Amino acid sequence: MKTHAPTNPTKTAIGYVRVSTQEQASEGVSLDAQRDRLTAYCKLHAIKLIDIKADEGISGSTLERPGLQAALQMLRRGRANTLIVAKLDRLSRSLRDVCSLVDEMFSDERYHLLSLCGMVNTHSAAGRMVLLNLANYNQYERELISERTRDALQHMKAQGVRLGPAPYGYELSRDCDEQGRRKLVPLPHEQDVLRQIESMRTDGLKLREIARRLNEAKIPARRDGIWRATRISIVLQRSGKHTVRPYKSPGPRIPLRHDPDAATARAKELRAQGLSLNQIGQRLRKEMLIPLRGGIWHPAQVATLIEKGLRGDKEAALRRALELRVEGTSLREIGIRLAAEGLQPRDGKLWRPASVRALILGDESAGVGGRLGGGATATYLRQHSGLSPVGEPRRRHAERHGKRFDDVDTGLATGFDLGDGTRAEAACAPQCSTR
Repeated sequence: MKTHAPTNPTKTAIGYVRVSTQEQASEGVSLDAQRDRLTAYCKLHAIKLIDIKADEGISGSTLERPGLQAALQMLRRGRANTLIVAKLDRLSRSLRDVCSLVDEMFSDERYHLLSLCGMVNTHSAAGRMVLLNLANYNQYERELISERTRDALQHMKAQGVRLGPAPYGYELSRDCDEQGRRKLVPLPHEQDVLRQIESMRTDGLKLREIARRLNEAKIPARRDGIWRATRISIVLQRSGKHTVRPYKSPGPRIPLRHDPDAATARAKELRAQGLSLNQIGQRLRKEMLIPLRGGIWHPAQVATLIEKGLRGDKEAALRRALELRVEGTSLREIGIRLAAEGLQPRDGKLWRPASVRALILGDESAGVGGRLGGGATATYLRQHSGLSPVGEPRRRHAERHGKRFDDVDTGLATGFDLGDGTRAEAACAPQCSTR
């Protein structure tokens, strides 16, 4: 351990005293008594006491105290080299805080720590051990006092004893009841304010409006003198004019999950129902489906999700292409309509007449999946288009119906070529036109 020789053999001390409200009531330890002890000790041992910093009514469980920080700052600036306290628990009742102070400031010869009750030497291992033992006991004492106080308050509350100050509209009198408790005495001017609050609430005013009117009328509230909605609520609850809704437990939490396939399928279903992109994102979030990052679905993310789901959907693209082709739509126009409806090839490219024809033929060059054979094509035609593939030549079909078809592009007004002389035509007569 690195040590430094003292540059000034004369000790210059800064005193620190502290007292909390609880200790003032129980032990009667006062700031003046601590100051007198520090002054007498420094005078006896020829220690120059330059100042005494104090914290009144602040707990020793934290180091964030104005007086203590001012004393430590004087040590750092070199105005003093010794911090002196009446008892170690005046410095802190937290073992962790005492350890941090010793490590930071009192582990070498630059600064000294003096405690009048239980002298310790922080510059040696044995002295630090004694110091930490005392600090550990002080923390135990603080926690023990806290437990006793909490248990006593809970017992008094269970017995119906009113805790804390008198409520608004009353004050505690010096007279006691048969159980030794101080009685509540109404205050006339605060009772008038209570009646005004009840009257305004009966007229249907909201809590914030009541508080605003009282503040505008310069009617002070307890403590900081400002009326707020929470205070109005407490006053009305005591008089039975207001009821707070009971807290409802949210229930077990369902974990969020990132499932692209489930999110895509659900988004397509909601889009088919006519929901907007924003509404789809909200529904996905409620169903505990989240994107990869962020946790919130934005409309652009939902649009990308739906687009990826529709891209490469050969069944939907083929069904729509057959419907449009039955209506006499050209292959080029079918490609435009498919792209506008979000049905795209798997490779993400544009629909061209050749790719539309390949889609209908079930060719792999369509880029929307595997090959769709003639049997599957016939199934789609029967289920979705009311069409049946007819393998007979055009002349034989015309002779059967006594009618003929009108050619349009590569197909017919009422049918279209499937390739190799095979034509998908209407299974019923209305698709035929008499010459």
